[in-house]
Amino acid sequence: MKIAVLGAGVAGLVAGLRLTQAGHTVDVYERWPGLGGQAATIDIGGGHLLERYYHHLFSTDRHIAGLYDELGMPDELEWLSSSVAYFADGKQWPFVTPMDLLRFKPLPPLARIRLGMAVLAIQRGPGAPGPFERVTARKWIERYMGKDAYRALWGPLLRGKFGERADDVAMVWLQNKLRLRRGDDAAEEKLGYPKRSWEPLFHALRDKIEAGGGNVFIDRPIAKLSADFTVTPGAPNSFRKGHDPRAFETLEPVQYDAVLATLPSDVFEHVLEPGVLPEAYLAKLRGIEYFTALCLLLEIDQQFSPYYWTNIGDDALPFVGLIEHTNLMGVARYDGRRFLYVANYLPAGHELLDLSPEDLLARYTPGLNAINPRFDRSWVKQIWSHREPAAQPIVTVGYRDKIPAMKTPRRGLVLANTTQIFPEDRGTNYAVREGDEAAKALLEWLPSGPK
Repeated sequence: MKIAVLGAGVAGLVAGLRLTQAGHTVDVYERWPGLGGQAATIDIGGGHLLERYYHHLFSTDRHIAGLYDELGMPDELEWLSSSVAYFADGKQWPFVTPMDLLRFKPLPPLARIRLGMAVLAIQRGPGAPGPFERVTARKWIERYMGKDAYRALWGPLLRGKFGERADDVAMVWLQNKLRLRRGDDAAEEKLGYPKRSWEPLFHALRDKIEAGGGNVFIDRPIAKLSADFTVTPGAPNSFRKGHDPRAFETLEPVQYDAVLATLPSDVFEHVLEPGVLPEAYLAKLRGIEYFTALCLLLEIDQQFSPYYWTNIGDDALPFVGLIEHTNLMGVARYDGRRFLYVANYLPAGHELLDLSPEDLLARYTPGLNAINPRFDRSWVKQIWSHREPAAQPIVTVGYRDKIPAMKTPRRGLVLANTTQIFPEDRGTNYAVREGDEAAKALLEWLPSGPK
């Protein structure tokens, strides 16, 4: 069979590999002029690549570690000691060990103990998500961790991540985050990162697909998809017109036997010609809201803080986190250069999304000074900014019932995107699992090809 895969992120490339291994011929189409989707890299100069958005792995991320092994790259991942802080009351508080929690003065002493016991219960409990799906994070936290815990810790974090939707977020979202951070129960948290960025993984997946007779087209988005699986590609440079495929100039249509899409729900709906899918399924696509990731990447000439990851617990600061990549990987990896991500999640239409990198840095500088008063614009050697509109699905109470099925009502058409990664959250590890599951779903509809 001849199959189109829409999107060359991790899920799309993995799905393409599995379909190729099953004997089918696969064409992968990607809007961006590079591979990897939300894990795509940029050239930062000096022979180095770095992801547009910060990435690391937890020791619980078995799917992607297994993929590296399968592709003959078992030594590509490094596991490194992490350091985490929480900024509140004008100070970065270390937040890794139980002792760090006991020293966390923004919480009263008894509240620290209560918080620690509740987190431990989640991490060592049975892990069933059901009870946490039916209650908001705020309600659960205030009941079991205490109102002080919500006021001083979780409330600012949830508001930073989800803005005005913070009180709607289901506790299952936080429960899963806490279980992931438990890791392998080592005394010291280790995080994984590939030695040469994620790019070699994408190339290995592409090479396997092409060796099986398929193609991986970059800078080649999809503009239209018809009911008979005719795919109309967008012209090169369509990415400069944004994410809406209706704005793309088009190339000659291509006929396929089946289609596997890894597009965000709104983009997927926009590529569909009328009548491809029923309204009931389209309503499910519209029923989950995304927040946009806005990521400012700075090359700086001196260390900003001693921590790899700083969560922001101050509502006055205009961003939600600082990820000092070279505090995890070390500056030697980048010939002595240092890199800092300033992370944000915002609703569509927020004013910060329209700012240039320089203007965004200017808006962020007072917040950066609140954390490190020494910081100055002269520290910054290069600036990049990136926006991903479909970065973070908002997981509300009853979310499981809102998820669109991978197998759409149109036989031979499968959808796999971040809205379906549940109860886990988005990330490269679960994109591997998503790609595997999507390919399996499509193969259940197809005759087997030659091995």
